[in-house]
Amino acid sequence: MKIYVVYDKKGKIISGGAPLPPTYHFPVPKFGPASREDRHIAEFEVPEDLAYLGLAELAERLQVDVKAKPHKITVKGG
Repeated sequence: MKIYVVYDKKGKIISGGAPLPPTYHFPVPKFGPASREDRHIAEFEVPEDLAYLGLAELAERLQVDVKAKPHKITVKGG
């Protein structure tokens, strides 16, 4: 399962959303806070064992490893 996340420079997830199906026509995709210099927006693959969780629960359990190149999603404390 893929999710879009907005995260800060420390890797804390601020907002998230599920990707829209390719057949869905949406003129300007926007969600959560606006992108800024200190925030990033990216699409990540959720670990399979956490795919049953909702977006709010995923934001609590996951973080973005901003030291990795490219950035990757990880389980907090893992």
